[in-house]
Amino acid sequence: MFIGFFSIANTVTLFGLISAVTACFLAANGNFKFALYMLFLSCLCDTFDGKIARAKPNRTPSEKFYGVQLDSLCDVISFGVAPCFIAFSFGFKGWLDVLIYGLFIVCGATRLAYFNTLSNEHPGKMMKSFRGVPIPISTVVITILFLVTAFIPANVTVWIFRIALAALAVGFVLNIKIKKPDTKQAAVFLVIQIVILVALLLAGDFNAPIA
Repeated sequence: MFIGFFSIANTVTLFGLISAVTACFLAANGNFKFALYMLFLSCLCDTFDGKIARAKPNRTPSEKFYGVQLDSLCDVISFGVAPCFIAFSFGFKGWLDVLIYGLFIVCGATRLAYFNTLSNEHPGKMMKSFRGVPIPISTVVITILFLVTAFIPANVTVWIFRIALAALAVGFVLNIKIKKPDTKQAAVFLVIQIVILVALLLAGDFNAPIA
């Protein structure tokens, strides 16, 4: 009756997309902490949807291809558009900020399209390294940047935002190989994420720029 391939993995992917869109709505209403938490939830979904998909035996080539495409389309919004929208809603609305947001989203989309191309050329092959900086890392970066504004006026940190987002955008398309983390490294990164979330909970109000 409906188009598409329905599975638990794809449902998790779409739930991550909904979480990121919800983060945008929350940011539009000034609820930036909750917005960042929803962005982390989206990142968590992105972490596990692939593992869930690979745990299912006998997936058809069409199902695998669909899952990769769906994941990347959702990632563009969740880790490209959403972080920029949250920063824009916070008050970083200058022409330079908007240019950097455009660069950020374009580079993120380019990286994901390139990843899909490699996946299509080598179907079923598990890549042992990332090519370019993985786009979900934007969740951690944007959260740390917001934590900085809890201690320093945003009118001062606006340049930190600009430099960090521009550098990360270039990192998305930089032709470098980053080895995928093993189980121990992934556990360390998870602990770091938990520490950031706790810091986000304990941090005071963010200092928005004065209009």
